[in-house]
Amino acid sequence: MKFYLSGGMEYKADLGMTWREWLTKELEEFDHKPVDPVKLESPDESGNPIQGRLTQLKLEGNLTEVRKLVRNNLFPKDMYGIQLADAMVVYYDESVQRGAGTLAEAWEAFREGKPLYIITEFPIEKVPTWLIGESTELFHSFEDFLAYVSDDNNLIMDMLSAKKAASEALGDIY
Repeated sequence: MKFYLSGGMEYKADLGMTWREWLTKELEEFDHKPVDPVKLESPDESGNPIQGRLTQLKLEGNLTEVRKLVRNNLFPKDMYGIQLADAMVVYYDESVQRGAGTLAEAWEAFREGKPLYIITEFPIEKVPTWLIGESTELFHSFEDFLAYVSDDNNLIMDMLSAKKAASEALGDIY
């Protein structure tokens, strides 16, 4: 199964590479294929991830260029990654609370009828109800998530229930 690894990038010192690299290795032990948006990130003209350039442009007040880069680079890259994946993992931490991309990606996964697994160390009252509504399962540790996805029966049932949940909630809106 392919898992899109969603989580904060803009407000993470390493764009969230550390947890994604660790989880990639763990998922590959179960023959799953992670889709890592950090690895799909376009470089800027100096070869650095575009996110650093976006932050600088935002601080300079150049919102026209921010919009252009986000629309031409981040939106297509992230939506393609979600389309490529069978399910999504959302690591919900403080960086996600400050940003917007992860929440938009979660909506796209729900809309597409893909299972959405939230991993968070926050107590449930700190997780947005909208995100819980989009989710298939919520875990309070990576280890609990990995134990769950090690059982293919869980994944098959989740794929069926995610399609049904999206259809029942959205009908023919999209």
